[in-house]
Amino acid sequence: MSKDSKKSLQDLKEVTNQASELAKSIWLAGLGAYGRAYDEAHDRYEKASKETPRLFTDLVDKGSRLESQAREKLGEVTSLGKTVSIEERISKMRASLGFGHTASSDDMQRLEKKLDALSKKVDALAKANQTVAAKAPAAAKAAAPKAAAPKAKAVRKAPAKKAAAKAE
Repeated sequence: MSKDSKKSLQDLKEVTNQASELAKSIWLAGLGAYGRAYDEAHDRYEKASKETPRLFTDLVDKGSRLESQAREKLGEVTSLGKTVSIEERISKMRASLGFGHTASSDDMQRLEKKLDALSKKVDALAKANQTVAAKAPAAAKAAAPKAAAPKAKAVRKAPAKKAAAKAE
């Protein structure tokens, strides 16, 4: 073998060794990253497991306080319902708005009087209308000759229009 071929073979072995060392370093770096992530996760898990009972008791205490507040509010609503029923509250609201007003006998008498007065006025208007209707035929007879004259003019104009239409 020649000197050049021995040198190329050595260079090739050296490059291969360097590549192997680099690959091994990359592998070890990945393994180290995995180990570090595992250690951090394990530490966080231990810390969380130590805090969990305290967190749980805090949540139970908060829930107890909220439950007692809810029971107090429920008691207030229940006691309010006992003093004033919903039906009473609705009737008060209707009365304040003017709904549900039952008519008294005075109201009925007042309405009957108004109805009687209106009936009299309607009767009076009906009689006046009959009087005007009876006088209307006499007035129509007097107005009849005046109405006939315009009709004659209308008859005269109609043939003129027909003649103009035929000329076109």
